[in-house]
Amino acid sequence: MKKTLITLLFSCLALFCLPISVNADTNNNLVIKFNELTFTVEDYNIPNPEVIYSKSGFKEVATVLDSDTGKVVETIELIPDLSRATVTSHTLKRSATFARTTVQLSVNIELYNEGSFRQINSVQGYYLGITDSITNTYIEGQNVNVWSPNGYPTTSIKYAYNGTLTAAINSSDSAQVKAELLGAGFTFGGTIGGTSYYRVPFNQNGTISLY
Repeated sequence: MKKTLITLLFSCLALFCLPISVNADTNNNLVIKFNELTFTVEDYNIPNPEVIYSKSGFKEVATVLDSDTGKVVETIELIPDLSRATVTSHTLKRSATFARTTVQLSVNIELYNEGSFRQINSVQGYYLGITDSITNTYIEGQNVNVWSPNGYPTTSIKYAYNGTLTAAINSSDSAQVKAELLGAGFTFGGTIGGTSYYRVPFNQNGTISLY
């Protein structure tokens, strides 16, 4: 009997770790449901996005695919605060990829938990930056904000960020890199002093909520 229970337990754990596919809701908003927080993406122009849920240690990961092409569009991660305190801090990361260049928004949120009662106390900080790049790349005209429309404490907050992703390429660099940039929506912006510039704008927004 004991052996059977142990086998059943491991089977359940293995099932929990398997990726699960879901689609966007009927409002064309992509809703990512983690254990502690819900992350809503309101800016999708992909007709058939698909989300694969998985876990890496204690971190929850949602990988967004273009189901028509099978390509990874972005990942959304929740890094939880594992303390059992009443006030905890959780980090959410949204990482969007443009031609092997990743733009990442990181938001740190303070939560209050008391029994079944929960609220967002504050946003402790946020940051927008580039984590990986295909070539020398930077953000021009960066704007980023995370706020509560109704003040704090609250059950939901909004986020928005935009700018222009600019890739600078020496004239001797690989033609394959230039082709990848153009294929990912970058446009050629001219050459100055032997350096060619390719640019693509981005504008992303959504909601982080408890429910």
